[in-house]
Amino acid sequence: MKKQTKFFIRQLLMLFLFQIAIQGQTNFQTLSLSDCLNYALNNNPDIKKAVISVEQSKEKVKEVIGTGLPQIGVNGSIVNNLELPTQLLPGDFFGAPGTFQQVKFGTKYNFSLTGEINQLLFSGSFWVGLSAANQSNDYYQQNSILVEEETKYNVSKAYYQTLVVQEQINLLQYNQRLLLKSLNDTQLKYENGKVKQVDVDRIKVSLNNVLYQIKKGNESLEQAYNNLKYSMGMPVGIHISLSDSISMVQNSILKNSETDFINETAIDFSFDDRIDYKILQTNLSLLELDRKNQLVQFLPTISAFGNYTLSASRTNFDLFDKGKDWFKSYSIGLRIQLPIFSGGQRLAKINQASLEIEGLKETINKTENGINMQVSNAKLKYSTAYENTKINKMNAELANKVYESTLLEYKEGITNTVILVDAETKLREAQTNFINSLLELYVAKLDLEKSKGTLLTYLNKIANNN
Repeated sequence: MKKQTKFFIRQLLMLFLFQIAIQGQTNFQTLSLSDCLNYALNNNPDIKKAVISVEQSKEKVKEVIGTGLPQIGVNGSIVNNLELPTQLLPGDFFGAPGTFQQVKFGTKYNFSLTGEINQLLFSGSFWVGLSAANQSNDYYQQNSILVEEETKYNVSKAYYQTLVVQEQINLLQYNQRLLLKSLNDTQLKYENGKVKQVDVDRIKVSLNNVLYQIKKGNESLEQAYNNLKYSMGMPVGIHISLSDSISMVQNSILKNSETDFINETAIDFSFDDRIDYKILQTNLSLLELDRKNQLVQFLPTISAFGNYTLSASRTNFDLFDKGKDWFKSYSIGLRIQLPIFSGGQRLAKINQASLEIEGLKETINKTENGINMQVSNAKLKYSTAYENTKINKMNAELANKVYESTLLEYKEGITNTVILVDAETKLREAQTNFINSLLELYVAKLDLEKSKGTLLTYLNKIANNN
C-alpha cells in the first residue's frame, strides 16, 4: 500500500511540475479584458489593413480633386537629322520647265521646348467622381469599424473561453484534493479491515480520471491562450495571464442578465446601428453615382489651355552659343469634347447600372429580414442561456450539498464508496455544466449586442468598468 501511495504522490508531483512549466514562465503580462481589446486595436493585422485602406481612400479623394486643378507640363525635344529629307520642286522655279529638281530643306539640328497649362472648366464626370471618391472613403471607414467589431468580438469570446478553461482546472484541482483526502481515509479503513480493496480501487479510478482531465485541461488552457493571443495579434511566444476570473465576473454576468430581461421585454433597435447595413447603403449610393456618371457622359467637357514654345534650328550643335536666334510662339484657347454617337454603349451602361441598383435594393430588403431574424434568435438564445445558467448554478450548489452530506455519511460508515464516488462525479459534472453555461450566457450576450449593432458600445462599457 505504501508503494501505491508513493505512486500517487509522484503523479501529483509530476502534474504540479507540469503546471509550473506552463504557468511559471518569466516575463508574464497580466491583462484585463480592456487591455486585450486595446492591444488588438493597435496590433491586430486585420485592423491595421483596414486602417491602411482608409488612408488609401483619402489619397484617392486627393487624386480626384487633383484632376480639377491646373495641369502644367513641359515637353522638349532635340533632333539630329542624320540625312535631311529630299523634296521635289517643279523645274519652273529653276528655268527648267517640265522637270523636277531635288532640294533638301531644313537644318541638321532642331530644338524645341514647349510649356502647356490646362484647366478643366466643366465636366459632369469630375463632380460625380469627387462624390464617388468621398463615398468610397466612407465605405472604407465603415469597413474599418466592421473589422474592429469582429476583432473585438473574437477577442472577448476568446478571453472568456480562457477564463472558463482556467476555472474548470481549478474545479478539477478542488475535486482532486477531495478525492485524495477520501483515498487516504479509505486506505486507513482498509488497513483496519473496515472496507474492502475494491473500495480503495474505486476512489483510485476516480482520482486517475481527475488527474487525466487536469492534464488535458492544462493543454486546453495553453491552446485557449494561443487563440486569445492570435485574436489580439500578439505573438504566440509572449506569455500572458488574465487578471479576471470566473468567480469575479459570474455575479456581474448574472446580475446584468437579470436587468436585461427586466428592461428588454421588447428589443428596440435600428437597422442603421448595424455597420454592415450602413455599408450596403453606402454601396447603393456608389451605384447611384455610377449611374449618374453614365448619364453625364452625354454632356460636353470644356477646358482652357495655353502654351508657350521656344525652338531653334542649327547646322551645328551650338545650342547655347550667344548670338544665335531662338524662335518663340504661344497660344491660348478652349477645348470642347462633345460625344455624339457611341453605338448605344452609353445607354446600355445606364441600363446596366439601373439594374444593378435594383438588385442591391433586393439585397437590402433581404438583409433587413435577416437582421430581424438574427435579433429574434439572439434574444431567444440569450433568454435560454440565462435560464440554463440559473438552473445549473442551483444544481451545482445542490450537488455540493449532496457530496458534503455523502462524505459525512461515508466517514460515519453509513454509506459506501460507490455512493461517495457517484456523488463526487455528479458534483464535478454539475460544476462543469454551470461554468460552461456562464460562457454560453456571455457569448449569447455578445451575439445579441452584435445583432443589434451595439456591440462596440457594450464592450466599451464593460472595458471601462474593469
